[in-house]
Amino acid sequence: MEKDTLSLVAEPKEDFVETSYIADLTERAMSYLKAGFPVHFRGPAGTGKSTLAKHLAGKIGRPITLIHGDEEMTTSKLVGAESGYKMRKVRDNFISTVLKEEESMTKQW
Repeated sequence: MEKDTLSLVAEPKEDFVETSYIADLTERAMSYLKAGFPVHFRGPAGTGKSTLAKHLAGKIGRPITLIHGDEEMTTSKLVGAESGYKMRKVRDNFISTVLKEEESMTKQW
């Protein structure tokens, strides 16, 4: 995933066209950010989600990280998950009634 991640410094753009609709979205997003909540924009490709996020980051002076994903990008790929379940059974060749089982689970973050 590292090759699909890019960190940038956002700067306010003087030529950014802020319509009344965009100003409303910006104001609403800013109120969530000031209250300590994350903001998630979603919608079809090419509708300006990334541009609006860069605009907000520039207004508050925060860096941005772009993560390029697709339908296979899952939450566990972003934040980690429990994975690596292993189970092993060993049967004693001399005493057929002896069965040893081992299980382990590892966390990958």
